[in-house]
Amino acid sequence: MQVHIKGIATYHPAQAYDNAYFVEHFDKLGLEAEGLMNHLGRKTRYLVSTEEENSLSMGVTVAKKLLAESKVSAEELDMVVFVSDTPEYTYPSNALLIHREIGAVNAHIVYDLNTNCIGMLTAMDQVRHHLIGNRYIKRALIIGSVHVSNIARKDDTIVYPNFSDGAAAVILEKTELPGGFIDANYKTDSKLGNTVMFPAAGMSAMFRDGVAEADKRLRFDPHDVSYFSDEWKSLITLLLGRNGMLATDVDHWIFSQFSRPEIEETLEKMHIGLDKYTFVGDRYGYTGVTSPIFALEDALRTGRVSAGDKVVLCSVGIGYTMSSLLYQL
Repeated sequence: MQVHIKGIATYHPAQAYDNAYFVEHFDKLGLEAEGLMNHLGRKTRYLVSTEEENSLSMGVTVAKKLLAESKVSAEELDMVVFVSDTPEYTYPSNALLIHREIGAVNAHIVYDLNTNCIGMLTAMDQVRHHLIGNRYIKRALIIGSVHVSNIARKDDTIVYPNFSDGAAAVILEKTELPGGFIDANYKTDSKLGNTVMFPAAGMSAMFRDGVAEADKRLRFDPHDVSYFSDEWKSLITLLLGRNGMLATDVDHWIFSQFSRPEIEETLEKMHIGLDKYTFVGDRYGYTGVTSPIFALEDALRTGRVSAGDKVVLCSVGIGYTMSSLLYQL
């Protein structure tokens, strides 16, 4: 038996913001942000603009959208997993609330997961092992959602103008068809664990009297990320090598959508043409945990990948952790 992606859907808030909006915002604060936006490859991003929308509501919306598009009923699901580093609740799990909202009455494995920006890749890898290892379950819904605009400081020239809100969902299904998930590889080096923290004061301190508003929000300390390309190359090379493959055997590449230059530097170091990857971070901003899924959905919808293609998905989480998946359509 193999585990396949049966369907993918994405969702973003209605309100779009272009670079000019953020340039004007930071000009009023006497801060410069345009250079980094241009460097990372930003043009448009979408942020929650109503009090009714949040990571949970976006998760429900994208889940219902995917079920309708995939022609799968909620009753056919055996698992529901919610992935986010900006959950609306910690009690109860957001997955449980989505389970209720969509009517997944036969899904009894229901939980939340947080591994920051590698979360959707981690969840897909975890869930595919669960499906293979348990003969009684066949189909799982994984929902990722991020609401960073709610926790970002408005004077933060890195997070506020470059990150974006949105949700994505995938259905994984166990079948006898060839292909599907082949392997995954991870790398964790925790030396940068204090560079980005939310809440900055820590959960135990954020409600104490006298804690500054800024310390209740996300703290992002600028730090060097030039290691991305070398570490991604090493991670992927090991993944491919233990499966008897070379980089040239991969048909398409999907990376974290944070930085276009880091993606291209990685591919150049691996001697891969720059026509072999999908970047949507210019159109959607950086949607964190969901960003590789936004790119994969676009590659599938536009026909850049098709049946039989081998695809590598790769992302990085703050601190730092990295993951890569090898998948055959």
